[in-house]
Amino acid sequence: MFSELNVQLNIDTSSLPKGSFFLINESDVDGSFLIHHFLSAYLKGGSTVCFLGLAQSYSHYSAVAHRLGLDLNAAKDSGQLHFIDGLNFSLELMHDGNEGTQQNPLLTTRIKDGNTKDLYCLVKEKLSSVTSHGGTLLLIDDLSLLASLGVKPQQIDQFVQYCLASLPSNTLVTLIHNDPRLDDEELSTLATHLRHRADTLLLVEGLSSGYCKDVHGQLTILHQTSGDTAGCRRQAKALHYKVLDKTVNLFPIGTSAAVL
Repeated sequence: MFSELNVQLNIDTSSLPKGSFFLINESDVDGSFLIHHFLSAYLKGGSTVCFLGLAQSYSHYSAVAHRLGLDLNAAKDSGQLHFIDGLNFSLELMHDGNEGTQQNPLLTTRIKDGNTKDLYCLVKEKLSSVTSHGGTLLLIDDLSLLASLGVKPQQIDQFVQYCLASLPSNTLVTLIHNDPRLDDEELSTLATHLRHRADTLLLVEGLSSGYCKDVHGQLTILHQTSGDTAGCRRQAKALHYKVLDKTVNLFPIGTSAAVL
């Protein structure tokens, strides 16, 4: 957990957000440090976490968590962490195709007009079995990988809608990769829809000046608030950041000598 990031997000670790939707939108740089931040913050805060890992193996997440002083194995054994191995389901699907095991919740994504119903039912089952006084976090890394399996953006958007509507008291944090340089119209449309739904949008981008060893990128935090004629507005805060082994350094744009 990165305490400096909590300050910038206005998160009180003694009373973590409930019923909120945080969207991490990475473009040309890796935004997964935010996934690890939320995982650590909610587990250390006493919340139950349902983690759908599509991007990496459990051992990867566990190794990173260990560097941050968190034991995922202990959290799993105690019932605080419920991990869904989406990467393994994906690899099985790519290997066996439509003949994959019926227990694979991603199998229905490969049929005609494929949907995410089985995946949603699995997530809902995990969340419904949880009783947590500290709240529950649904963490997904990352949604755009469903598109690479052939799931239509409309189905992914619907999956998110179901998760938000049927379990309104839970917090949702998900990452999506959307690089404008790739000119992927469907993925860009999905990202736009999700941005409008999110209570807090975290944009992770590379520096316009190119690679810099002392500054890894730019993080823009946008909070949705009510007020204007369109029904909402965004309050933006832009920062430069550098990811270290056990923390993240954040600083106002223009204050690092490396990019002046």
